[in-house]
Amino acid sequence: MLKVEIETSEISNLFIRFKEVIEERYWLKRVASIEDEIRGQPFLRDYLFEENTIAIWLAQCSDLVKKYGCIPLQESENHNLYPAISLATQVLSIIDHSSPMEAKKLVQRIRGAFKNPAEMRAIQFEIRVATHFVLRGHSVAWPEMEGNGTFDLLVNDLGSDGLEIECKSASEDKGRKIHRRDALEFHQLVKPKLEIFSQNLQTGISIVLTIQGRLPSLLKQRKILAKQVIDTLLSAQGMKLEDGSDIRITKFDISTLGVIKTANGVAIPSDGVDRVTATKNCESMIIGNKNGVIIFVLQSRQDNNLLKSIFDTVSESAKKQLSKTKPALFMVELAGIEAEGLLNIANQDKDPSQPPTALQISVSNFLANQSRDHVIGVGFLSGGEISSESNNVIQNRGTAYIFPKKESSLWHEDFNGLFS
Repeated sequence: MLKVEIETSEISNLFIRFKEVIEERYWLKRVASIEDEIRGQPFLRDYLFEENTIAIWLAQCSDLVKKYGCIPLQESENHNLYPAISLATQVLSIIDHSSPMEAKKLVQRIRGAFKNPAEMRAIQFEIRVATHFVLRGHSVAWPEMEGNGTFDLLVNDLGSDGLEIECKSASEDKGRKIHRRDALEFHQLVKPKLEIFSQNLQTGISIVLTIQGRLPSLLKQRKILAKQVIDTLLSAQGMKLEDGSDIRITKFDISTLGVIKTANGVAIPSDGVDRVTATKNCESMIIGNKNGVIIFVLQSRQDNNLLKSIFDTVSESAKKQLSKTKPALFMVELAGIEAEGLLNIANQDKDPSQPPTALQISVSNFLANQSRDHVIGVGFLSGGEISSESNNVIQNRGTAYIFPKKESSLWHEDFNGLFS
């Protein structure tokens, strides 16, 4: 049912057919909207490209077909195209094995997803999980599309009565009080003044703005807050704001910062930034010269709680989306965690000399609930990574960390080693 391998020579024809079925106006309209946003707010370019990568690369394919009548073979070897072409190929293969009504539902869902990056990620993740089981020789169905269930996937030939799978894709904003786009927009408000101040700087200055919850929604209020940040810097003294927020200013020796990687001035989270700012994994901006830098950090007084947010969602799903008559597995994609990071978490849990990770504790609490006997496990997948294999094979790989619940009355031996 699901096509899991394609040859480079197939890419052009597959894309042209996808363009005819879905209609390219949906992704071209999205890309045009992104370009308009970037013209007004160029600092959002990387963020918007990352959020809308499928639409952007499909638009590239549309341009190639418009120019050459096809996707030239040399362009088909561009690895950046592969996630978009993979999605197109697998959507077409699902349509080919669906009834007209089911196919119509899927086409509508794909079209709508171009306006909603979270929905596009969810679709990609569902297909990624389905691909895993198809590659292992199993039969997979989409109950929601077929109208006989409210969960994402059914692996028909696992266990005595099939295995229900519900997929949840957790973005990097999941559980955050300050979403990445809001942080980037606020960075842009303070950046011009910080650049002027940093031109002749001879030391390191850390500015940490800690707000009570979320950033103000109105631009006027954000501008007032940005001015207070600059006023605090100029006075070289911290400030307590009326709403309980505060701005902390400290100096540091830039030699203690270490090597910091940035993307358009936005610091990639690192131990160096966390250490000199006394913060943890927050949105940061670095501006300066070879002798001095300003690090601006924006954080919320309310803790980011990724795991609580994930398990609130999963708990609600276990109650409302699963049939409770068949065994069920939750698969969660941790978009902000690479394969190595998830592997490190698993290795800590396996080491009896180390304390259990927060992930293990959260899963254990979730699975211990007696009302969830139908849930036979929870699995986590790192973000997918495109890699080249021998014989010109390209694969999307990641790390899986599975927590089985063998105490479930619906447990079956087939569920051992599902991702081994």
